[in-house]
This record gives sequence, structure tokens and C-alpha cells, in this order.
Amino acid sequence: MPLYTPQVRQLGKQNFGSDQTLRAPKAGSPPRSRRWVRLLFTLLGFALLGVLFWQVGMGEVIDQLRRLGGFFPLILLPYGVEAIFNAKGWAWALQTSEEKCPVPLHRLYFARLAGEAVNNLTPAASVGGEPIKVYLLKALGVSTERGLASVVIAKTALTTGQIVFILVGLPFFLYRLGLLQQSAIVFLPLLGLAYLFVVLLIRFQKKGLLTLCIRGLKQLFPRRVQMERWQQRAQGIDAHLLEFYNANSRSFFASTCYHLIGWLMGAVEVALILFLLDASFWPVDALIIESMVQPLTAAALLIPGALGVQEAGGVFLCGLLGIGETVGLTLMVLKRVREATYNSIGLFVLMRLGGASERTEV
Repeated sequence: MPLYTPQVRQLGKQNFGSDQTLRAPKAGSPPRSRRWVRLLFTLLGFALLGVLFWQVGMGEVIDQLRRLGGFFPLILLPYGVEAIFNAKGWAWALQTSEEKCPVPLHRLYFARLAGEAVNNLTPAASVGGEPIKVYLLKALGVSTERGLASVVIAKTALTTGQIVFILVGLPFFLYRLGLLQQSAIVFLPLLGLAYLFVVLLIRFQKKGLLTLCIRGLKQLFPRRVQMERWQQRAQGIDAHLLEFYNANSRSFFASTCYHLIGWLMGAVEVALILFLLDASFWPVDALIIESMVQPLTAAALLIPGALGVQEAGGVFLCGLLGIGETVGLTLMVLKRVREATYNSIGLFVLMRLGGASERTEV
């Protein structure tokens, strides 16, 4: 299914008063140079994945997969629970000092599945699906400014939870490597840098970061008529962000906690898969694998879904922890299967909800 759908085009009209914002070139595709770069990084990911299968052995991975038998559907459960916690974190980001979240949790759940499906399928630093979330929120009666602000806040809380999750797993990783005595030397500065990063990120948002960006664009493109509308929209979003951070610090903390629980459910997923594969592992190994793979996945933002990089990280970590490279690659393959399953559900939700919303508006 092409990601540039009529629903996304409609989002451009609603948010910015013109269809030019989200309109692609004539064939509905990105510029040729960008397509070549995307293709190059995608092929690079497939090449890395092929090297892993060649090194570990396709037959060994298939033998590991056969061990699941009828227990395969169980691997889908942890992410389903994780998505609930993430949707709850988004609900806290939608609250204001006067009103609680105006959208039912199950609606946020499916809207997030749709947005995350686009995030996973596009090399856009996990932000390609955020306009989809805003569009679906608008269809549920949430203003564009409030919807965009909630997406920014939820993304900030998600990132904060991810940083905490990585820092939680780091001491255990150093312990398994026999470097626990030196962990304080590394851990404390990293903790300080993480805190500083989050504080600065929130401060920039409170200072009207979006408005400043639009002003910069106006200086580069002074003749663009849309800039004035964009600036007004950005000012409304910045006002929502400022009000939220000043009056709802408790809500941001709650959103971060829910997202952190979501990250921890990723470790539960790893532990469940390793258990079903009858692998020999310590429970803390699941936390180490899931938390230490996160920086590698984030670094591979130009490769759609960090294809190949995530698998290489899992194989390396499992080999380092004594679990075995074959089990590690099988683990990553099963996580990909789970991801593909939920991506399919998310795209189906996008087609159904997006089409229903468009018919309602017409």
C-alpha cells in the first residue's frame, strides 16, 4: 500500500490550507536522488542480513523456529501489552490542566498502531508516522494544534523512557562483562548527560522551538505564502506545549513512566522468546539484549526499520552473553515477524479509520 494516500493528502489540506505541503512530485514519489539513497541503505540492510544468515546458517535458524510449534502466537502478546502502555502514555500527553484525555484509550491504541506502522516502514528517524497520528486525532475531534503538541510531548516522554531503559540495562551489561567495578565511572556521567539532554529538550520546546524554526524558514523562503499560516499554526502548538509543561509536569512524569513500562515489556518479549526456544539464559540477559540493541537501532535511522543492524546487534549480544549466535538471529527474526504482524494491523487500521474519516468529512 502506498504511504502517500488520499487521507494523508487531506491531512495536508486541513493542517496547512494547501495540498502542496505533503504532495510528492508528479508520480507521487520522492526526488530521484532521495530514492537512490533510500534504495542504497535498504540494500545495505539486506546485504548485512544476508551475511548474518550465511555466517550463522539458514538451516540452524529454521531448526530453531520449528521448536516453537503451536506456541508461535504467544510471541505476539508482549507487544500488544506494550502498545497499551504506550497508548496510555500518549493519553497523559493529551491532558490539560482543565480537561482529561478526550479520546478513548482503545482509539489511541489503534491510532498509535497506524502511526507506528508508518514509522517502521519509512527511513524518517521514526517521525514519518506522526502526521498520521495527528490526522486520526483530528478525526476524533482533537484540534490540530493540540494533537501535534500531544505527539511532540509523547515523543519526548517516549525518548526519556528509552534513555532510562538503556541506563537501567547498562550496569547489568557491564556486570556480565566483568566490568562492574568500573561501571560507576561510566554510569554517573551518562546519567548526568541524559538528565541534561531531557531538561534542554523540554526547555527548547517551552521557548517556542517550532515558531523559531518557521521564522528561520521564512527568512530562507520569504515569498512562500504558506509561511504565514505555518507560523500561526506553530505559535498555537508552542502555546499548548508551554501550557502543558508549566501546568502538567505530573502528567509528563506519568507519560514517561508508562512509556518506560512499554520499553520493559520489550525485555519481557525477549525473555518469552528465549524461553520458547528452550535457550539457556539468565532473566537479566533479556533486559541486556533489549536495552543494548536500542542505541544501535536508533543509530541506523537511515535504514528502514534498522534492517540488518538490529539483527547484527542481537546476534552479537547473544554471542557475548553465551546464549549463542543461532538463537540470537532466531530471536531477531521472530521480533521481525511480530513487527510485520503489527505493521500489517496498523496499515489496515489506517485504511479503515482514514477512509471512514474522509467519508465523514465529505
